[in-house]
Amino acid sequence: MFNLNSIKMLLLKKNNKNHVFIEGELKVLGYLPYFKTPKNGKVFLGENVVLNSDFKRTNTALTYRCKFVTGYDGVIKIGKHTMLNGVCIVSYENVEIGEECQIASSTIISDTDFHPVEPTLRSKQVKGENFPFSSVGKKAIKIGNNVWIGWNCTILKGVVIGDDCIVAAGSVVLAGSYPKGSLIAGNPAKVIKSYI
Repeated sequence: MFNLNSIKMLLLKKNNKNHVFIEGELKVLGYLPYFKTPKNGKVFLGENVVLNSDFKRTNTALTYRCKFVTGYDGVIKIGKHTMLNGVCIVSYENVEIGEECQIASSTIISDTDFHPVEPTLRSKQVKGENFPFSSVGKKAIKIGNNVWIGWNCTILKGVVIGDDCIVAAGSVVLAGSYPKGSLIAGNPAKVIKSYI
């Protein structure tokens, strides 16, 4: 007998064949998430991952539905028992999120700059002219296990967050490594204290 969640899982698999891989059971709350995975882009979702896009029944300040975007070769990996609440993840290279993480609404995690930094190339992009896509910066992101990322955070390219960290609401986390058990806060974010 099918329940609503089983039907949502079937729809996700059917609509995203060869791009979205689900390990075991997946919990989809509310609306189906968006997936944009051109060419070789892939998303891997671990056992018991929760994708919360339920605006009516959730008790969190949910503002967006979950969204996953890859570049032509981007990879997103979400570890088991991780909960995403209206989160947007963009990977042009590699974004890996560990097990048992909680990520709050309005958070964006992106391993790319989206645009060239050099002004003349950026101008070409805006005008729809050809420009070398290799000029767009990208660098992998790795988030450890049991990490709690608060509401409305921005995690940018080249970030490595250790296990058991907390990222305070509204933080902008720039490239660098943040050690295990840290409270990370601010714009730009820094380690405020250690829990270990």
